Amino acid sequence: MTSDIADRIWGGFLGGAIGDALGEPVEFLSKEERLQRWRPSGVQGFVHSDGMGRFTDDTQMTLFTAEALILHSKTGEPLLTALHKAYLRWLVTQKFPSRISPDIYLHEGFLLDEPILHKRMGPGRTCLKALMGATDLGMPAVNDSKGCGGLMRVAPIAFWAALHPEQWDTRRIFTVASQAAQLTHGHPSGYLSAGCFAVLVRDVSSGAGLEQALVNTLPFLEKLGETGAPIRRALQRARSLADKSVAWEEATLELGSGWVAEEILAIAVYLGLTAPDVEIGIVQAANHPGDSDSVGAIAGQLLGVYHAKIGSERFGTLKGYSTIAKTISRFLATK
Repeated sequence: MTSDIADRIWGGFLGGAIGDALGEPVEFLSKEERLQRWRPSGVQGFVHSDGMGRFTDDTQMTLFTAEALILHSKTGEPLLTALHKAYLRWLVTQKFPSRISPDIYLHEGFLLDEPILHKRMGPGRTCLKALMGATDLGMPAVNDSKGCGGLMRVAPIAFWAALHPEQWDTRRIFTVASQAAQLTHGHPSGYLSAGCFAVLVRDVSSGAGLEQALVNTLPFLEKLGETGAPIRRALQRARSLADKSVAWEEATLELGSGWVAEEILAIAVYLGLTAPDVEIGIVQAANHPGDSDSVGAIAGQLLGVYHAKIGSERFGTLKGYSTIAKTISRFLATK
């Protein structure tokens, strides 16, 4: 492992958590409410009275994905099973029951010992319902959701692939990330967007430019024909808007409200191609007029990997930073 890849992975984890926390108080507010609170400049830092940012379920589930990869490397258990168990442990932190016996998964892992993760921070209904209703580990969810709940949590799969390139070719990354998202999201756009994002993030983590990463990713969508067409069109639209230097405010109208996976993926790519640095890009993402915390999280992951360094002091103190830092350290130390 090179120090450059390690820096990029740190940047990806932290960029996602910071973007998530910046967008958390913004989500669900109307345009008028946002203007009244923060004027046209929007939220620029953590705004809670204690000065601390609070990440949501996006970062919580991302950390549980990282935990699954760590455990998989030590036990040899099938990765999809390890991922499903980790998400069921996340479900326990949210105080919801599952149909699968807790005896199968509750004794594993280390994140259940982190109090910060035992807080409900806007958990997505699709994730909750799918995990509560699951009867077999590793089985895909049966629903038609193309929300971003699968996409938001797969970045650690990309990081892991960058750390172990000899074991992870592009096809495996795309497949595993798609299957991980399919545990909760049944619409092709919901889980294939996760596969695309993982390939993009792996390539950028390994030092490729985002343009080259897109060139590497789009062929997978082309091979899927009409199934991959909505995601392919969204990504091509993002690249076209970036090439034309379309301003962020106008681009948000073109790329959608960000409540579904392919829209958030496109928004993150647009910001990756246009933001001059990670901090400006994360602020733009967190002020998105739609699903601001998830846009902030997913764009923050991509921007953090791309720019590697992120100055968290620019925004303030992130509540739960120590939990994130410990998880990243374990992640990077695992062989």
